[in-house]
Amino acid sequence: MERGPILFTWHSARRQHALALALALGAGGPLALATLLCLRDLVAVLVSPKAGIVPFLRVVVAWPGRAEPTVLVPGWPLPVAELTLAALVGLALAATLAAALGWAVGRLCFRAQTRALQRLNGRVTDAILRAPAAARDEVRGLTQLVGQLLARMDMLLGLGILAPALALGAILLTLILAYLAAPRLVPAVTLGLLAAGLARALILRRSEARSALRRRESAAAERALADLVRRMPAVRAHGAAAFERARIGAKGRVAREALTASESALAYARAPSVALGILLPAIALAASLWRGPAAEGESVDVGALAATGGAFVLAVVAISVVLRLWLVHVAAAPVFLEIALSLRGLQARLAPGAAGAAFPEAGPLAVAGAGAYDPVTGERLTGVTVTVPMPGHVAILGGAGSGSRVLAALLAGQLEPTAGAVLYAGTDLRALDPAERARRIALAGAEAILIEGTLRQNLLYGAAPEAVPSETELVAILHQTGLDAFVYARGLEGTVDPVADPLLSQAVVAARQAVRDALAADGAAHFVEPFDPARYGHQATVGENILFGEPVDPAFIGGALCRHPYLRAVLEAEDLTRPLVEVGLQVARSTVEIFADLPDDHPLFDAFSLFPAAERGFFEDLVARQPEARGWRRGPAGQRDRERLIGLALLYSETRHRFGLVDAAFEDRIVAARHSFRAMMPAHLRPGIAFYDPALLNPAASFEENILFGRINGEEAGAEVRVRALVRRVLSEQGLEPGVYRLGLSSRVEPGLGGGGASLGENAIDARTRIAIDLARCLVRRPDIVVVAIAFEDRKPDSVRAKLTALRTARAGTGLVVCLPDAGFLDADTPFDRVLGVERGVVSVVG
Repeated sequence: MERGPILFTWHSARRQHALALALALGAGGPLALATLLCLRDLVAVLVSPKAGIVPFLRVVVAWPGRAEPTVLVPGWPLPVAELTLAALVGLALAATLAAALGWAVGRLCFRAQTRALQRLNGRVTDAILRAPAAARDEVRGLTQLVGQLLARMDMLLGLGILAPALALGAILLTLILAYLAAPRLVPAVTLGLLAAGLARALILRRSEARSALRRRESAAAERALADLVRRMPAVRAHGAAAFERARIGAKGRVAREALTASESALAYARAPSVALGILLPAIALAASLWRGPAAEGESVDVGALAATGGAFVLAVVAISVVLRLWLVHVAAAPVFLEIALSLRGLQARLAPGAAGAAFPEAGPLAVAGAGAYDPVTGERLTGVTVTVPMPGHVAILGGAGSGSRVLAALLAGQLEPTAGAVLYAGTDLRALDPAERARRIALAGAEAILIEGTLRQNLLYGAAPEAVPSETELVAILHQTGLDAFVYARGLEGTVDPVADPLLSQAVVAARQAVRDALAADGAAHFVEPFDPARYGHQATVGENILFGEPVDPAFIGGALCRHPYLRAVLEAEDLTRPLVEVGLQVARSTVEIFADLPDDHPLFDAFSLFPAAERGFFEDLVARQPEARGWRRGPAGQRDRERLIGLALLYSETRHRFGLVDAAFEDRIVAARHSFRAMMPAHLRPGIAFYDPALLNPAASFEENILFGRINGEEAGAEVRVRALVRRVLSEQGLEPGVYRLGLSSRVEPGLGGGGASLGENAIDARTRIAIDLARCLVRRPDIVVVAIAFEDRKPDSVRAKLTALRTARAGTGLVVCLPDAGFLDADTPFDRVLGVERGVVSVVG
């Protein structure tokens, strides 16, 4: 790759840069000249109006030593009034054309920069994807360098070629106009351009230094104050406020002194610009008024001088842009050079002729005198020479740290040997295309790296579009890997969109009666509490009982519900405000008492408390100053306290929390408020809640709640297992199980998050499920060989043998390599074609 950003952007977008240069110089140059000539003629007429006919856009060159000037453009003779109008129209037309030209050139520059960045991103992405496992540190360093480069690049890749060309063109235009005005102006203009450029360069360097100093001082001040906040307990305990004040003051003085010096340097740099602002016009006027030999003693036309001045301003602006880009180039060039060298280093680490050989259809998988090192685990192998038949089933025996999984990664081609080679049918694995190798030889590692998207997208990660399995085949893979229960449970928690899937929606509503009949026939009807508009739901919170539906609008969800003005109006109308405040106060008091001796990060607090640990102090203070629900503070503070307590009451469930705060009379009042809430609800608020209706599917409720049209009774022991078994049987009879799996596969996965619901956080997926996801990814691709490098030390041999038998049955006639802790996990009835043992990095053939 090119070592400089300017050369790189030229090679990345030659056509865009060439077209931008052609438009800017070929069309912009003549346009600028015509504009300045219009300005010249207009100023000349305004300064000394003449009667009669005057030439418009006339260009005459006075040659030194010649008495007669040369007429380059005779112009168009026009009366003064028409010339003035023509000059004004020409300026307006030039402004319009300049705007259009600037838009076109700007788009070309932006496209050129985009192409350069795409090329750079493609080079870096390709290097990362093709980098061997041992180059992890180099790859991380490369990503950091790219981030630094993009932070410093600005518009260098777009304007780095055009801006210098425009500056050069503006300088030439200024000198041409100065020569047309009077040859004696050329030295003065040249000196002025040089002085202005030097002054601007000095200002820009000093400004950049000051900005960098301000950024550093701002970060230092933030760190100092953050450290002061961290020290505050010690400051209060030891009375060290004076010491800290002096320490912060001393650091502030040092920062102010450095900033003052930087501001002074910038002021010194601006001084020449101020002087030039006065001197340059004076020099231009002096050169214009100077009378020399006859050939140069003619007076300078005021319009020509104004045109030269306009060109001078354009040139100074262009020079300023170039100088700013030059500073950007100075900052970015070293980082760009490091990126280029890193890319060359990674390219050199690729095997010669990589991705050039045809992939064998079958043959033995042989390790010839190979050594390998895994930088992640620190395990290594030395002098491995072994051959395994393929297609065939091979077991690798070795516990954690033995090197068995290093051998598995070596056989899969995912770990390059440090010595020797790994051959498949006589072809070095390094000479095969990495993507094709991964498709034909799949490695299931310790856990899956999850991606943002649906669970289906995670399972199909890496699968070619033409190799995507059908729904039935994917469910079969789920059963093989043990993911079926997980996906089925996710499907029960999923929601059905009646618009997107009307058939499933209708089938769920129709199956409700079959589920109720199955529960009644099994004597388990009391295990489910149905959604009844006339009864209080004991499996729901107080707030859920009032809504009697699933909230869709965030204004009805969580802590926002107690602040909703419509709900508060309903509570006031039903005279429930004070009772709910009393319930909330009792909840706060009981919670504070129960968890008084537990720390904020205790799991019981998160599991059973109705308020988060961050709000614990607020409710402790509220309980301490409010022993009972009367005598509330007035004003916003008292309103806030009551609102927070109503929020606690709405989250309360007698079945779960058991504080004895909800009796039959209170339940009746809540049911009455439910009817008022729905009956009086304005039309614009109704879409915010999906109300329960026995004849309709609730699109915001889970599949399980829709099929049960109720909730499982949490007070009955074993109710969840028994009810779900009955539901699964009914769904199987009704042909709805594929729909449940489809919903489960459509559930979202959010990497880096925890929790559940509509989106399943990565942290909510346990290690075994992640291992199963990685294995399913391998099986989905239908590879020739599957290498399973998974630790089974924490599992019982009987369960491992059962799963292994199912996997071997599914992989009959194809290649399979499995890592096992020891021989106790082998099944004597179905021996492997080859058994290898690994102990302390040494590989031996066991059977």
